[in-house]
Amino acid sequence: MPIYVAEIAGRGLAAFDADDDIEAAEVRLTDRAFRRDLIVLQNEGRPLWDGVSEICMRKASPEEAVRWEAGMPAVGKDRFVFLVPVVDPSDHDDDDDDYDNDPD
Repeated sequence: MPIYVAEIAGRGLAAFDADDDIEAAEVRLTDRAFRRDLIVLQNEGRPLWDGVSEICMRKASPEEAVRWEAGMPAVGKDRFVFLVPVVDPSDHDDDDDDYDNDPD
């Protein structure tokens, strides 16, 4: 199955799999949860997407495909793997600043 990358303003942000170009463009890139994540999640203090700029799609480079495959165990099947470090500003705990989700 081919691996694709969602790109905004020339920057590859997330890798994902799809059966073909049509599924990648019409299903994955229009996924409401994914688009919401792009608005909420931040990189370097700024949202990944402004909600207006075009989200482009392209085939993943070999390095991006390897990063996608390595990230899949953490996110599960049919999910996006972010290629840039992301932070969810609404998901913070003042007692745990390492973001590792350990219960202690």
